[in-house]
Amino acid sequence: MKKIAIAVVLSLMTPTLAFAQGMPRMGVGTGLLLSIVYGLVGIALLMIGYKIFEWITPFSVNDALSKDQNRAVGIVVGAIFIGVALIVAAALG
Repeated sequence: MKKIAIAVVLSLMTPTLAFAQGMPRMGVGTGLLLSIVYGLVGIALLMIGYKIFEWITPFSVNDALSKDQNRAVGIVVGAIFIGVALIVAAALG
């Protein structure tokens, strides 16, 4: 628990430390634009990951989710989304 608290404090202090080291500050508009771009890139990569998963499975994932309401496939798709999101966050961050 103590490590988590230290990680949270350090992550909140990162912009302050960057400013103290002479890095230029980013405006609100630039930050908002970058957030939108990174969000769109992340969503696009999640869609690509889902299409690759759909392509490598021997059955239709869409049919299994919508028609058969297969919960196991839904859990696996959710896990795929979380895994791809972690990879994308590490790559963009």
